[in-house]
Amino acid sequence: PVHPVTEGDTLTLHCLYQHTTPPNPRADFYKDESLIQSQTTEMIISNVSKSHEGFYYCKHTERGESPKSWISVT
Repeated sequence: PVHPVTEGDTLTLHCLYQHTTPPNPRADFYKDESLIQSQTTEMIISNVSKSHEGFYYCKHTERGESPKSWISVT
């Protein structure tokens, strides 16, 4: 996100694909190089806290890895 996420809010992350959606749109979500959720189309973080700050990205078996996005929490 362009703006910081407010502590206590809910954050929803999506893995979007350019041009066409693959037959299997499910992807793995990572935070700071660690797998945190696999084979899903979105990731929901409830009650966001400072511990959720970091670089997030998703990886699809056919489409590869997305650019990393920094999530900051205020």
